[in-house]
Amino acid sequence: MPFILVGCYLPESFAIDISMERNGDYRMSYRGLLVQPTITEALLDGSLDAEAEKEKVAIVLADLKRDSGVKQLSYSGRGVFKIVYERSSNIIRDKSFVFVRRNSRILEMFFYKDSNTVEIRGGFVPDRYQERLNALGYQMTGTINFRTKAGIRSHNAAEFKNEDGENRLHWEIKSITDPVPNVIVG
Repeated sequence: MPFILVGCYLPESFAIDISMERNGDYRMSYRGLLVQPTITEALLDGSLDAEAEKEKVAIVLADLKRDSGVKQLSYSGRGVFKIVYERSSNIIRDKSFVFVRRNSRILEMFFYKDSNTVEIRGGFVPDRYQERLNALGYQMTGTINFRTKAGIRSHNAAEFKNEDGENRLHWEIKSITDPVPNVIVG
């Protein structure tokens, strides 16, 4: 049964760094790998030849390059893409931000005007796909670091420090089944 996650990208061996000012200005970077599981699966089961792989890779590269935040992008083989992504903006003005795509949410931010808060949360892989991804050898590992001088209302970070008035949160992702990172700022 082919993946329903056709347009999806999954994070692998990554580092996400986010900093946010009290006025909503933020900087976000993602350095690591993105996996396109339908390419990986088709290569492993032999249903994708070299020419078809090139075509699918070209489509993925074009899709990702549409975003001006993509600074470096290359194909490593087996459905794996190496990417450096950087974005700076203001979440209060933008209201929301999703990395990579709406159908492939690795990280998302939302500004809630009613409570004057910002929620930042990681994406997750639905339970129904986890076993198949594990069978493909997919390993979600990475780190997420968040810094802000704004107040933290709630979080599920493994590490929390306040140094010189700056809140620093750190998540270590070791598995596809780890809790989804979440923080409410405001």
